[in-house]
This record gives sequence, structure tokens and C-alpha cells, in this order.
Amino acid sequence: MKIENNNTNIIKRITKSSLKSNKTRNIFVIVAIILTTFMISSVFTLGISFAKNYAIMNLRDQGTTASTFLPNPTDKQIKEIIDLNVAKNIGKEINAGVVSSKELSKSKTTISLKYLDKTNWEKQLSPCISDIKGDYPTKENEIMISKISLKFLNKEDAKIGDKIKIPCDINGKVSEKEFVISGYFTSYAYIQDSGDIFVSESFIKDNNLTLEKNGQLLITLQKNGKAKAPELLEKEVSLKKNQKFEYNYDVEQDSEGILLASISIVSIIGGFIVFSGYLLIYNILYIAVTKNIQFYGLLKTIGTSPKQIKKIVRGQGLRLAVIGIPIGVALSVLVSYLIVPSAIEGMSSGTYYASMMPSEIYFTPLVFLGTILFALITILISCKKPAKIASNISPIEAMKFSGKKSKKEKKNRNSTKGGKLYKMAWYNVFRDKKRAILVFISLFMGIMTYLSVNTFMNSISLENYANRYLPNDFEMQNYYDDNSTLDNKVIEEVKNIKGVNSVEVLVSSFIQMDMNEKVLMPALEGGYSMHGGDLEELDQYLKNIEKDPSKLVPMVVGLEDKTIERYNKAINKKIDIEAFKKGDLVLIDGFYYNDEAKLDFSKEKITFRNSKENKSKDFNIELMPNENAILPIHSDQTGIPVIYVSSSTLNKLTKDTRNYLVYVDVKDSYDSSVKSKLKTLASKNRFYLTSKTDTMNDFEKSSMMMNLVGGGIAIILILIGLLNFINVMVTNVNVRLKELAIMESIGMTKKQIINMLTLEGAYYAGITTLITCTLGMGVVYYIAELTKKIVDYAEFVFPTIPLVSLVTLIFAVCLITPSIVYKYSSKASVTERLREIEN
Repeated sequence: MKIENNNTNIIKRITKSSLKSNKTRNIFVIVAIILTTFMISSVFTLGISFAKNYAIMNLRDQGTTASTFLPNPTDKQIKEIIDLNVAKNIGKEINAGVVSSKELSKSKTTISLKYLDKTNWEKQLSPCISDIKGDYPTKENEIMISKISLKFLNKEDAKIGDKIKIPCDINGKVSEKEFVISGYFTSYAYIQDSGDIFVSESFIKDNNLTLEKNGQLLITLQKNGKAKAPELLEKEVSLKKNQKFEYNYDVEQDSEGILLASISIVSIIGGFIVFSGYLLIYNILYIAVTKNIQFYGLLKTIGTSPKQIKKIVRGQGLRLAVIGIPIGVALSVLVSYLIVPSAIEGMSSGTYYASMMPSEIYFTPLVFLGTILFALITILISCKKPAKIASNISPIEAMKFSGKKSKKEKKNRNSTKGGKLYKMAWYNVFRDKKRAILVFISLFMGIMTYLSVNTFMNSISLENYANRYLPNDFEMQNYYDDNSTLDNKVIEEVKNIKGVNSVEVLVSSFIQMDMNEKVLMPALEGGYSMHGGDLEELDQYLKNIEKDPSKLVPMVVGLEDKTIERYNKAINKKIDIEAFKKGDLVLIDGFYYNDEAKLDFSKEKITFRNSKENKSKDFNIELMPNENAILPIHSDQTGIPVIYVSSSTLNKLTKDTRNYLVYVDVKDSYDSSVKSKLKTLASKNRFYLTSKTDTMNDFEKSSMMMNLVGGGIAIILILIGLLNFINVMVTNVNVRLKELAIMESIGMTKKQIINMLTLEGAYYAGITTLITCTLGMGVVYYIAELTKKIVDYAEFVFPTIPLVSLVTLIFAVCLITPSIVYKYSSKASVTERLREIEN
């Protein structure tokens, strides 16, 4: 009968002494734990922070959390909607009028006066704006104003409590009113050309404005009923003539898609990190146990039970974890504070969304608890196998331990081919299949973790950003007012500047167009909904056009052949480019169209008329997908899309054209001198000038930290992978030292042994490379596709240089490590090593 002794204090002392005697091992394990903990925590913090910031950016872009709108609702309709129980919240908005001034008209900007009820303000708008100071107005003469509106009114220094005079157009009557600023905020939606001023309920009542005549209902749908809600609303709510529900894109669903893509990338990389960390810790502990296996055997001879030996091994791992995990978490918090905001900022810098994207860091307790739990589980699992080996081995087996499985194998003694080194090496690689798989996984994980991070970083590189948003070296654009003189004379001056390679001119004009309701009504309805207009205004606009067709004058932009060719190359769905050049086809900007994919204009035609010159022409049309930045022109008329034709066709239709946008490309060596001359021209002739190098420099500065982070993470990860392999090979050679000594004693030379071990390393490297180039590339491509869902300018770049560099490095390490380990471990003579076996 076996009676287990109770030597808890002794076990603790042995654990402590064992730790002290293995300082080198301890350092490696602690570093492995710190790296694993740090990487898991940092990657998940970055992923969660990006996803949450992106969701806020999306809300800011939309301007409201509501996705369904009903203009001019009646009390009965509101009750019917409430009774359907499909709404999470229902807000009310009343259009009080607009600010009327010549300066705003010249610059083609608008400032709207609106009233929002408490639900609309607190639950639907507030999440979409920032820097809210003060309170929503309650008195008749109080207003809350957006900062952009203050800028438009040249009152940027105004503060809460200041009085401000504003010329207001209310129900067609213009009068100057004095208001007191009760608060201000930063808005984001339509930031370039419009602002908002919010008035009180008292102001609305004093001016006889009502929800039914002047407002709209904003509905935020419940998450679990979004799919069925539109059909239910259309069916159950009694709508008036010309009244219909309008729907925005589902910003929450879009954010969920980005969140899912972010979580997927983080999970893949996090999974690689966790597994790589496990392998690293496991290998170090395994080496330590196998090297001290005789020590554990001796412990058994003095009465130490298997359970107590397991406790000793586990205790060592947990004590090291107590040191490594807090350091890893602390480093993660510190580094996250420094790099996460910069990394997020860098991902949107220079784009349309730059001002909307917050860069807050989100520390979620679950991430840290999960990281600590992951690290502990990883350490406990890593200790399990070494502890099992140490606890199960008998004192006699411990003295003879070689790390090999005692398994009889059939040999073909009639064959002489078994003595060839490459065959022996192949046999040694796969004779312990579990060990071989461990090596392959260790190498594969290191490579894939590095390539995954590298692919993500390269997908959102500066070059990809420039290809999408900065196709030309310079852009010159007319001001909205009439004082801008970007005329042909200026363009000739530009063409004559030394170093200029090419100049593309996009001309524009306003041309009368015949009404085509199938083509224009979806855009008009989308535009009026987007800008908070109501259907009565749209009806009045349509009646005016019916009375006087010359009032329908969309902006028509003429494109040069080079411009349309570049555009066609950039989009997924190609157009008939020859038909466009000939003047048979025009493109319609899809900005105001909500469901582009569902619209089919293939059988439709539009007609342009020039009454002054008695000219007209019919065109086939195609809706332009909103997926590129090559033609960044949108209409300043609500709901009226911009229409693109070839320059030659536009010049035939009318002589009354204006140079709207000019693309300039220059030789690299002349960029600085051309920029200086263009800036002088821009200042003199009043037009906008955008420089590719200036924008890229701004983007590069903000993304420098992100690249530093990505590069740092990638280096750490490949370091973990290489350490894993080296540890595996050290383990592999160490457990075979006695076997190799026997082989040497029967005539095998050291050179032959080294050649055999080198071939084993070559097999490991070759098979790992094969797995990486097949399965690994599938993972890399999947990560690139996920990245495209997060960042619109992301492009898949095959990691040729990183892959070739890694394969070269892996082969070098695999070929060199085994021989170095063997040389280091076999300094003693064959006789001395064989005596160790006998002992």
C-alpha cells in the first residue's frame, strides 16, 4: 500500500530551488510569457478600438442614428407607427427655414434652421456629433449652433451667452433676428457645404410651424425587426397622396460588417500568437524537464509522488507566469496608449472620413481578463506534457531516458539503401510524427503570423492610398464663386511650365435636360431625403419644371479620353468606353441614388437641349458606381445628379463651358519647382490647388506610428517563430544525443552526422515552405479581403519580398541550427557520452 507523504513546504522549496538553478531557462520562459501576453492584449485592444471608432465615424457620416423617415406625418400616422412596435425610438424634426445672405449664396453654402424634439436630439443626433457645449435651447430667442455654421457666418469666436444677429428666411419671409447662443457643437455630415442651427420649441410655435406641414418623423428601427419593418410600415400606416417612407442605408449593419471583419483579422492573428506562444513556452519547459529528467527520477527514489512532481513542474511555470503576465499587460497598456490613437488616425488620414474618425482607445476589461486567462491556460497546457513525463518516469528509466519511443520497427535487412544519409534524415524527420508536426506547426505559425500582419499593413500602405485618392500629381479646381479665373489662359501657362508631363481638363456646363422620371425621380427623392427636405417641396419643384422645362439644368462635366480610360480601369463593372468617346453614352453620378444595384437604366435615354444654339442630342445612360475617387464631383442641386460626357461631345452641345477641374502630372524631379509656380498661379487667379506630395506627407506623418507598430509586431512575431523552431531543434538534438553517440561509436563520422542533421533541417524548411505557399497564401488572401471591408483603399499586394526573405531565413536557420546544436552538445568524447548511457 502506497502512503502519500505530506511535504507541501518541501515541494515549495524544491520548486523555488529549481527555479533558481535554471536562470537562463527562466529568462526565456518569462520573455515568452511577456511577448505572448503583450501581443494578445495589444492586438485585441487595437482591433476593438478600431471597430468602435469606425462605428462612431459611420454615425457621424450619416448624421443620425435613424434609418427611416416619414415627411409631414399626422398624429394618426405617428400613433399607427408606435402601435406597430417596430421602432426603437421616434424623433421629430421641424424645418424652420434657412439663413439668408448673399455671402452664403455666392459660396453655395446653406445653413438650415431646425427644431429637434428631445428624442431626436438626445438619442438620434447627439451620438453623431461631438464637442457638445451648453444646452439645447428652451427660450424663443436661444439657439444651438454648429461650429461650421459659425465659420460660415464669420463668428468663429462667438461663445455661449453671446448675442448674434441672423437674417432668417421663414416661410418665404426674410427678417433679421437676434439670438442668444445657448450651445454649440461639431457636426460632420455634409460638412463642406452646409451647417445647422437648432431653435427652441417656443420659436416654432411663435412662427406657426408644425410637424405635419414643415417636418418629418425620424425612426430608429429595433434591431430584431429591421428586415420586416419596411413592409409592415408600408402596409399598416395610412399614407397621404405623394407621401412615402424614405430609407437610409443601415449604418449599424455596416458597422457590424466592419466589426466582424476586424474581429476576424484580430482572431486569426491572435490565434497565431496564442499558438506560437504556447509552442515557445512548451518547448522551453520540455527542454528543461528532459535535461533534468534524472533529477526527477532521483526525487522519486526518496518518496516524491507523481502528483507532487507535477506540482513542482506546474509550480515553476505558474511562478514565472506571475512575473511575466503583469509585465506583458502593463506593456500592452503603455504601448496601446502611445500607438493605438496614432494607428487609427493613420488609417483614415487624408480621406473624406479623416475629420469624422475619432481615435479613442478602448480598454475593455474582458480583453485583459481574457489575455490573463489565455496566458494561464497556455502555461498550464505547456506544463502538462513535461510534467507528465517527469511524474510517470521511474528512477531507472530516468537514468536511461533518451526521449525516443520504445517501439519495435520492422526493417528490411536485405536492403542497402537505408544507409543513405538523405533517407536516414527523412526517416528521422517522420519517425516521431508528433514531433515532426510540432516543428512544422511551429515554423508555419511563425511565418503566417508575420505574413498576416505584413499583408494587413501592405494592404493599407501609402502607395495604395495614393493610387485610389491621389491619381494625379496636382489638382486645380475653380472656386464656387465667380471670381475664380481658371481659364484657358491659365491652363496654357500651366502647360508651359518646365517639368509638366500632361494636363487633363474637365470642363463643365449647365445644360437643359428633358425630364425622365424613371431616371431622375430616385435621385430627387434620395436627395430631398438626404438634405431633410419634404415631399411638398419636391412636388413644387416638379410642378415648376413642368411649367418651365428650362429650369431642369443638371451640371454636365466633359471628360478627356485619358480621364475616362483611367476611370474605366479603376472600376469593377466596365463601361462601353468607345460609345462614351463617340458621344453615344453618358454616365450619371450615383451619389443621390440609394439602391444603385437595383436600378436598370439600360433601356432608358436622356435628352439634352441647347435652345440658344438650337441643338439637342439623345444619349444612352449608365449609372456610375460610387466606388472610386477619380471623378470627385457632386452636384450642388438637391437630388440632381452630375452627368458625365466626353469633352468633344460637350463642346458640340454648347460653347458656354467652364474649366472646372484640371489634373496635372509632372516629372518627379520637377515636383517642387512646379508646385511653387502653381501656388503662385492659384493665389493670383483664385482656384483650389491640391498637391499629391503634400497630402502624402500629411498621410505619411500620421501613419508613421502605425507602420512602426505593424513593423514592430511583425518582427516580434517572426522572432517568436524562429525561437520556436530553434527550441524544437534544440529539443530534437538533445533527446537524441545518446543515440547519435552510439551511431558515432559504430563508425559514423561527425561530418556524416552533421550532414544528416542538416538534411533534416532542409526537409523541415522545404515542407514548411510548401505548406506556406499553398494553405498559407489562402490565409493571407483572406486577410487581404477582410482588410478591404475595413479600409476602402486597401488592395491585396502579394507579399513576394517578405515571403522570399522569410523562406531564405527559414532555410538558413533550419540548415545551420541542427549542426550548431550538435557541435555544442557533443564536445565530450564518444566514450564519455556512452558512459552517460551506462550510468
